[in-house]
Amino acid sequence: MPRGNPNIKEYSLISGDNVNISEEENKNYISLIKESFEANKPDLKNPVEINNAIQDYFDRCYSHNLRPGNMGLYNALGLTRQEVNEYLTGRRKAPNSEFIDTLKKAKSVMAEYRELLGSQGKLSPPVLIFWQKNHDGFEDVQRMELAAENQLKPEKTPEEIQKMLDEDIPIDTDYKEIK
Repeated sequence: MPRGNPNIKEYSLISGDNVNISEEENKNYISLIKESFEANKPDLKNPVEINNAIQDYFDRCYSHNLRPGNMGLYNALGLTRQEVNEYLTGRRKAPNSEFIDTLKKAKSVMAEYRELLGSQGKLSPPVLIFWQKNHDGFEDVQRMELAAENQLKPEKTPEEIQKMLDEDIPIDTDYKEIK
């Protein structure tokens, strides 16, 4: 008996049926990216133009009944993923602080959208995890905290330390001392 979600092909980016796109679907996808290509890129110094470009991108996705994505969002701003990351990490000087705030908000909204898809069963868990790690900053990290042990205990005397060493050092029974 097959295991897992029988509808996974419908939602999964990792299923083998992703190449089966109908002519109508393909035309819809091309229409969206054509509109994106023809859209005016905003002046990144103008917060109103930035907000309008983001809203226009979401409106285009909505009118085509397609899911928005980070790359489409970045393209609407005339940016690449690398440029967005450089702005957000400070490696590239932002036009103004509002630009960074808007960029963070847009990324956060996209993360919320993916989370909604996942929580409503519209994405397979591996795909959701992949997107969250690659776009939303999630990490598989085990954090360890190291702390000195018994910091408040009084120091040991030299005799006590010598006794501890004598008890802890293994003795090699095949050892012969050369004089």
